[in-house]
Amino acid sequence: MEKDIYLHQIDYFKGARVLHYFELQEMQELKDEHFTVHEIHAMVICDYEGEETMLFYLDDDLEVAIEFEFMIPKQAKEQASKDFQGMDIQWKNR
Repeated sequence: MEKDIYLHQIDYFKGARVLHYFELQEMQELKDEHFTVHEIHAMVICDYEGEETMLFYLDDDLEVAIEFEFMIPKQAKEQASKDFQGMDIQWKNR
């Protein structure tokens, strides 16, 4: 990673409570629905007080590169596994 990311110190992200996070050892490129390539350095699963669960893929400045909305965290984890096939994602809990 180019910069030190301290996700373990973040309780809330974009106004939602952080449930799980994962920092990639090496940057991964991922295309969004418009075929724009993004450099992904980390991902977080957040909860808006039980109303919705968000999966955020973050760049090296902890800015949101790609986001998804789900009903439950399990769906967010499944999406991350699909997007990063072959990667052993070891989610850390907050």
